[in-house]
Amino acid sequence: MIKRRDVLIGLAAACVVLGLPGIALAQASFSSTSLGGNLTLISGAGSNVVIAEGTDSVVVVNGGLQENAEALLAEIQRLTNNKPISALFNTNWRPENCGLNYLLGPQGVPIIAHENSRLWQGADFYVEWQDHMYQPMPADTRANKTIYKTGTLSLGTEVIEYGFLGQTNTDGDIYVHFTQANVLVVGDMVGGEGYPMLDYVTGGWIGGAQKATAGLIARANVDTKVVASHGTVLALEHLQAQAAMLDVAYNKVAEAFKTGRSLAQFQAADPMMEFNPRWGDPQLFLTQLYNGTWYHVPGRAVPGII
Repeated sequence: MIKRRDVLIGLAAACVVLGLPGIALAQASFSSTSLGGNLTLISGAGSNVVIAEGTDSVVVVNGGLQENAEALLAEIQRLTNNKPISALFNTNWRPENCGLNYLLGPQGVPIIAHENSRLWQGADFYVEWQDHMYQPMPADTRANKTIYKTGTLSLGTEVIEYGFLGQTNTDGDIYVHFTQANVLVVGDMVGGEGYPMLDYVTGGWIGGAQKATAGLIARANVDTKVVASHGTVLALEHLQAQAAMLDVAYNKVAEAFKTGRSLAQFQAADPMMEFNPRWGDPQLFLTQLYNGTWYHVPGRAVPGII
């Protein structure tokens, strides 16, 4: 049965465990949801965090924001009776997924990610749609075990499969699939609270999103619990709905390029109006859709315009 728990009471005990002042931990408020199979979803850290508890250790997927890391670690310890963390996954480079890196990396905990995510974590770059300059993470907090395609990890009887499907939110998004528990963690490849984010600055775009969503659908079934970086637990139907929406989005942006429309003209036409009731405000999505596709035009992403 799904249970949600306000953990503020448990944070007082965590102060003793970590030697942290109670006022610092009291600033964070988490809720947890059982996913079955000894898996728990923790919300409220900046992004969704999934913990899998084995007999002797714990595997964590994503780490919230850095400012929530100490409180999040205390909550993980509370939920798992202080079992050590044997691996941490970063589903991409974005800061809201990498907060625990700052605590676990210096301890030598394996931090698993795509190689491109590790490179972005160590880079100095500007994201224009956010108007934000990102600075390199300290070397000992970056991913230290990377993949290009796929990998596997065991936690007791649970087999964890993880891998890269396509450039979606970034060029380093990975899924983490707990195959026995039938829980598929998809990070930012799926929009859990609105349109998915296609960060063209760090490699995301519509073609990769279509490919990745199709790959996630192939991994899921009607009983799969799908966990995106934000929002509640999703299901196969949401993946299918995203695939249908992305197909329309590709056709709309392709037509815009073929007819020579600017970004402003594309946005003014409200091309995703039929999807807005479900997916929300489309303006950022349209900006990223248009600019990301433009970057791929030389690679014939849109047939018939070059």
